[in-house]
Amino acid sequence: MFKIIVAHDLNRVIGNGPNIPWYIKEDFLHFKETTLNHIIIMGSTTFNSIGKVLPNRTTIIVNFTSDFESKGCEVVTDINVLIKRYYQSEEVVYICGGASIYKAFLPYTQELIISEIQNTYEGDVYFPEYKNNFVLISQEEKQEFIIKRYLRQVNG
Repeated sequence: MFKIIVAHDLNRVIGNGPNIPWYIKEDFLHFKETTLNHIIIMGSTTFNSIGKVLPNRTTIIVNFTSDFESKGCEVVTDINVLIKRYYQSEEVVYICGGASIYKAFLPYTQELIISEIQNTYEGDVYFPEYKNNFVLISQEEKQEFIIKRYLRQVNG
């Protein structure tokens, strides 16, 4: 089962180049607590911006060329391999970015966990539009952001 975890501003900005435009310690702690002891999937650009393997998580890096290696991670060049492996699985797998990885996995994602930063920032990387396909099920207000949880709408 895929869940996306992301922080975006009020305009869905998630990055300015390879950098996150804000530093909110409480949101980083929320990310850590949510993903701890789970599988996380991210693109190589996101992984390189973090600069290390995150402890106590199984890390899968998506890189569309075969020349990327990182000790302690699985590297996959085709997301279809991951979709086949985890889409129907009971195991929770967190999609952690960046923009192209979010966009690729969004159609296969059952839940979104969004830290909506209560401000606007300059940036050139955006989270894809999602509100037409997901319904808000809960929100938890923090000092500088709101954790919003969405589930995929079931049409029918």
